[in-house]
Parts: sequence; C-alpha cells; structure tokens
Amino acid sequence: MSDHPPTVSACLLTYKRAGVLPRTINDLLAQSFTDFELVVNDDCSPDETGRICAEFAARDSRVRYCRNERNLRYAGNQNAAVARARGKYVAFLHDGDRYSPQLLERWVGAMEACPTAALVFNAVNVLDREGQVARGHDHGYPACTPGHEFYDHMLTSIHSPIFGIVMARRDALLAAGPFDESLPVLADIDMWFRLLHRGDVVYVPERLYSIYPREADHPNARVNWAIRDELTRIYRTACARRHGRGSPEWRRARRTLESALQRADLRDMAV
Repeated sequence: MSDHPPTVSACLLTYKRAGVLPRTINDLLAQSFTDFELVVNDDCSPDETGRICAEFAARDSRVRYCRNERNLRYAGNQNAAVARARGKYVAFLHDGDRYSPQLLERWVGAMEACPTAALVFNAVNVLDREGQVARGHDHGYPACTPGHEFYDHMLTSIHSPIFGIVMARRDALLAAGPFDESLPVLADIDMWFRLLHRGDVVYVPERLYSIYPREADHPNARVNWAIRDELTRIYRTACARRHGRGSPEWRRARRTLESALQRADLRDMAV
C-alpha cells in the first residue's frame, strides 16, 4: 500500500454475498479513474468472502480486505468504512451491484467542479432477477444544488432520491459525525440529510450503476414496519433540524411531512 493517500477510497460494503461479490469487484477494478483504493468492508461474513477478497488483493495492490470482528450491520459497517478510508473522497458501494467503468471518473469530475458540494449521486438502473433493466431513476436535477434547497425538497417526500450508493467528501463525513447505529438499515438517509445541512449536492444524470433486487429471503425485500419506523424517525428529526422544533416553519413542514407519511403507510398496508 502506497504512503500517498489516494484521491478516492472506494468502500465496498459486503455481507454474505460471496456468490455475487466477484462481479462487483471486477467492475470496480476496471474503473477509468485509477487513483483509488478499494476497501472491502466485510461485516463478518460466514461464507467464502474472505478467500475471494484475498485472491483479488494478491493480484491488485489497490484492494484492501477488512473484516469486522463481529457483525455491525449496515450503519456500523459504514462507520468502519469511513474509519478505514484514506482518500479525499469516500465512495459507498454495495456488493452484487454493477458499476459503469466511468463511475468514479464522473463522480470526481462533478465534485471538483462544485467545491461546495458534500456529496454526489446519479441516475440509476434497477435490474430484474435476470439482470435486465426493469426501470430507471432519472431525476433531472441541476448539476449542483444548494444543500438546504435539496434538503427542503427531500422533506416533501419520504422517498429519498439519494440512494445508498454515493460519494462524499471525507472531511464532510467526519464533520457530520458517525452514521447513527440506532438506525441499522436507513442510517444513510439520515447522513445525507446531515451532509445537506452542511454543504451542497451534485447530481450526475448518467445511469452509472445498476441495482440487483434483494434475495427473496432478505429482510428488506418486502414491506417492513421496523424499517418504516426508522424512516419516520429520520424525517421527523430532519424536519426539526432544518426549522427548529416549535417554529411556524417547523409546524408547516411537519404537517406536510405527516400527510406524506400517512399516505405511504396506506400504500404499504395495501401492498
């Protein structure tokens, strides 16, 4: 490992996905932007993840395999990833998904063009179980948006347009504090709100990665009321952070938010 910190720490979060992990690692090692380290953050997987990563690390010095001593769940693994990262930028990436060779190049270019930005995200493909594109998410946002403006936009809907795969400035992450481990599944949304409270956001309109569906037995594959409770807590806290609990602005925003939460609950009960 070089003594010179890389520009990007590409932090690949993984748990018990040895069967699909190699395709993701191969995608990331084929990036057109090469000044990065690939930090594989294994959340104490009981499968062949360690062996697979050791083989990649033996072939490419950019690969760092890090295994947590115990299972930390998603939020804890994100905190472990930030602690291990050495780069100016920290990219959060997920096992099993597919990544364009231009992902890091586009992200770095967008962040360098908007030095006030705390994070960058992009359009995305959603795949079916056969690996075919089922739909996409294209938002049409400006290249660089003031953080508070985007924060207010997110408060109008509980469906975050920023998914878990993003890149953020490492100093902004450290200033915002750790991912909240009392939110084991959706702590990333809480973090995006906290980053938007401190800096701006960059959007890249290209579909630079493709998300595979969760396995049928995955706890997050269906409507889950524990996850819904996390989401409610995140948005209520974000509303109070933005406007100050009890203020007229907070009361107006809270009414809009509660209506959105109620509509979402009714939709999910129907599902």
